Amino acid sequence: MTEIKPSRILVLTLCIGADYRKKLEACLESKEIYMKKHGYDYVLGGEEWWDRDRPCAWSKVPFLLHHMRLAKASGKYDYIWMSDADVLITNMETRIEDAILPLFPTNKDLLMTFDSCHHLNSGNIIFRPCDWAIDFLERTYQQTDVLYHIWWENAAMCKLFEEHESDKAHLEVTGEHHRFNAYLMGYPGERLWEQGDFLVHFAGVYNPTKMHGLIQEIKEGKTPRLSMF
Repeated sequence: MTEIKPSRILVLTLCIGADYRKKLEACLESKEIYMKKHGYDYVLGGEEWWDRDRPCAWSKVPFLLHHMRLAKASGKYDYIWMSDADVLITNMETRIEDAILPLFPTNKDLLMTFDSCHHLNSGNIIFRPCDWAIDFLERTYQQTDVLYHIWWENAAMCKLFEEHESDKAHLEVTGEHHRFNAYLMGYPGERLWEQGDFLVHFAGVYNPTKMHGLIQEIKEGKTPRLSMF
């Protein structure tokens, strides 16, 4: 396999609102430290991408789409990793090239996880910048019938994959969610986050005080668990 240069990887995170950024300070700082350590380009988007006519999570789509278009036009990046704001890097030594990219076949343009709760999840996804990715994101944003679905843009992506085999042909789904989308909860038998794993995604944890407590437990060397129900 050809060696992948860190400079060919772009990482994006969107976090809107000063209060929200403050509450997720530990997560955002972990990414800043990690990206600098390994030499990945990193962009933290904010209020400039906020579409106030939609639930906030939808704003990830135009943010990602903007950088996808730039990457496609410039040819600067081979991979774009979109990572949610509620993701904490827990192993600074793990490289994207080692943890994620081996799961991404050369004939696919989007890598997603089938998570420990048995859903296709868009919290940590990797694209190859290409015409299909741009078109797919544009159509994702047009799925206004799921505007208020509890999964927001994630629901729109799932809808497109269900309706269009041509989109599904570009998608690679991995069940190795612990590699780059590990949770603290899931169905029995699923591999959940453990100390030493690359990252933890606090999916479903909407209380910032609770999230702060979980982060503290992790930093103390503990392995917290949450219930799905």
